[in-house]
Amino acid sequence: MFLRSLFYERTVLRHLERVRQLPVEVQTDIAVRISNFIEQAMTVSDERLEPFAQVAKEEQQRAVQRGGTSDLDPTWAAPAISEAWCKAKLGLATGGLNEHSAMEIIVAIETFTSRRAPGHPHRAC
Repeated sequence: MFLRSLFYERTVLRHLERVRQLPVEVQTDIAVRISNFIEQAMTVSDERLEPFAQVAKEEQQRAVQRGGTSDLDPTWAAPAISEAWCKAKLGLATGGLNEHSAMEIIVAIETFTSRRAPGHPHRAC
């Protein structure tokens, strides 16, 4: 589990770092989308996040169907990062991810959204 968790953590953090290289207005768009998603997802317990992760995955698929050609496109990046947040919270709650990896993902995503979407606060993990 440790290696799988570490690989997933590194993949998510690399994607987030690539998003941080985008123009500020694009980052803000992505962060607002993620923040809105997190606010809705926080209405359920962490163990019940699977449907939210599925919705985020389906949104990624719709982005591709609508012509999204890069995981840095806001319509694709936001649901991908939202799904990663859900999987990290779910993995932390169920033991499906190493605790350290799950926390690294959650904190990185929530830090990104709090800095880029300041009008959309949500509580820290």
